[in-house]
Amino acid sequence: MLFAFDPIRQAIMLVGGNKTGNKRWYEKNIPITEKRFEAYFKTLTEEI
Repeated sequence: MLFAFDPIRQAIMLVGGNKTGNKRWYEKNIPITEKRFEAYFKTLTEEI
């Protein structure tokens, strides 16, 4: 599971999955996590 905290300190789960036996799990999922957090953060700033 990969998560981040938004500016108001709420945890946001961005990616989940089974990484057992998959040495490239982080390599694959960190870019996905970054894109999802950027999209989430953009929606927050548009609401303000």
